[in-house]
Amino acid sequence: MNKYRLNSREGEIKRENFIKIDNTDLNAEKAAEIIKEKFGL
Repeated sequence: MNKYRLNSREGEIKRENFIKIDNTDLNAEKAAEIIKEKFGL
């Protein structure tokens, strides 16, 4: 079962259009706001 991972490692993805959000303590609306702001939506 080591073939797939749910989380990327720090610095693993080097794309500009990438955002990593720890939504442990965020509701869906707040996470959506962060995404909208990051990508100018």
